[in-house]
Amino acid sequence: MARTVILGAGELGGRVARIRVKAGDAVVAHTRSTVRHPALIADGVEARTGVPDDLRPDDRLLIALPGADRQTMAVAALRNRPAPARVVFISSTGYYGPKVRGDVDEQTPPGESDRAQRNAAAERAFRAWAGEQGVILRLGGLYRPGRGPMSALAKSRRVPPGPPDKTLALIHYDDAATAAAAALAHRDPQPVYLGVTPPCPLRRDFYLAASVILGLDLPGFDHALGGPPAVYDVRRLRSDLLAEPAHARWQGALVPGPADDKE
Repeated sequence: MARTVILGAGELGGRVARIRVKAGDAVVAHTRSTVRHPALIADGVEARTGVPDDLRPDDRLLIALPGADRQTMAVAALRNRPAPARVVFISSTGYYGPKVRGDVDEQTPPGESDRAQRNAAAERAFRAWAGEQGVILRLGGLYRPGRGPMSALAKSRRVPPGPPDKTLALIHYDDAATAAAAALAHRDPQPVYLGVTPPCPLRRDFYLAASVILGLDLPGFDHALGGPPAVYDVRRLRSDLLAEPAHARWQGALVPGPADDKE
């Protein structure tokens, strides 16, 4: 029986765990605390805390931790162990920076902002460890009812500052999990995938609609960035990992829901 190991079994990793269990894998999920363990065990997953210390050569490993700093620390903790047969690393479209414009694909270089450079550094550290076994999945902003930009706005009641003409790269948790699970099992994956569900809204379109739904005053915006908005090329993703997104319309991100503060 194939074994999938998941480091970071939160909202995304937990979904991937369920998909791989249904596919017939033995799944071991590692979390920072035991908060999610009862739900994971109920789904047929072996739940542990900490970093995997018994990786096997034929394992499939998913690293699904939030934030470049935690990702880099996780790779550092693994670097003295051989990488297993397949390792999927969840990165972010933050790699491209806040001022990305025009056509964006897997070859687009990282941005110059601090966040973009930290994402790029985390990816480099991962690639140095995982080598050819490694697959990087750069995901846009994850959402579902109760999580994502709509939930944040409902809580803060204030549109975050930013230009009106910046593209919001979005993808639903379910579609991101489907893509990540497929990357773990794909016979011959590409080294990098861009995980976004176009067409993506501009900040102006999203936050005007969200403010109306939530009964907020219509927002103002900072000065426009100028130039063409970012357009994300996801042909590689569609070909290999996510042919038909279950949540293809960005308007689905406008659905409010109860917040969930679990790990």
